[in-house]
Amino acid sequence: MDTLEINQTKFTKTFRIGSFDTDFNGRVKLTSICNYLQEIAGMHADALNWGIDKLMQQDLSWVLTRLKVKVIDYPKWTDEITVETWPTGIEGLFGNRDFRILDKDGKTIILASSSWLIINIKSKRPTRPHSIIDGAKYDNAKKVFEAPLQKLNTDVPENPNLTIDVHFSDIDINQHVNNVKYIKWIIDSCPIEKLSSGSIDELEINFLHEAKYNDKLSIYNNYSNNDDRESHFLIRNNKSNVENCRSIIKWK
Repeated sequence: MDTLEINQTKFTKTFRIGSFDTDFNGRVKLTSICNYLQEIAGMHADALNWGIDKLMQQDLSWVLTRLKVKVIDYPKWTDEITVETWPTGIEGLFGNRDFRILDKDGKTIILASSSWLIINIKSKRPTRPHSIIDGAKYDNAKKVFEAPLQKLNTDVPENPNLTIDVHFSDIDINQHVNNVKYIKWIIDSCPIEKLSSGSIDELEINFLHEAKYNDKLSIYNNYSNNDDRESHFLIRNNKSNVENCRSIIKWK
């Protein structure tokens, strides 16, 4: 059974990994990891009275803009893990939040950091987070990575590796494609040979523009059959040519 620990500075959730969250090797999928992070970020925001239900009363919503995930060790099906999250401060328009995942023995196995914007749903313009989360206790909050999350520059070929139609199941409460779907599509654009023989050491992604139902998107990556340790990705709207996201994956 899930267990929760909530306070002003940290939210902790312990649970077991289900079969639906694992790949064909029985290891947790990176997309499942990102779903855990997204879920507990929302739960902690709710507990602090900054949740999406509260914001939507003001026509506002949280939007994830940057994410970095470092996998030290992949947990497996039925493993018990503990996910921790805490806010790490405000930088300009961005509210930052970090994460740590521990195994049943308390060993750190995954680290993650994220940046969020509060967006006006009607105007699509950002709102300064101080007006919403003023008084948060994140002084001297420990950050899991030394360097802040950066704008990514990606080098990809002209021709796409995969084309995607946005379906109903891709849309979340903000009426656009959920951020984890982009990560799924990026991974799906990689050769099965690489996914079978290797594993993702680190993923970093910038979410740039939203995609909506019925959009057609193209995924570009520079992966080759060589023993590359780093792959670049870009997702673009076929009609508008707008970039939806950029990502870099480092392989183990």
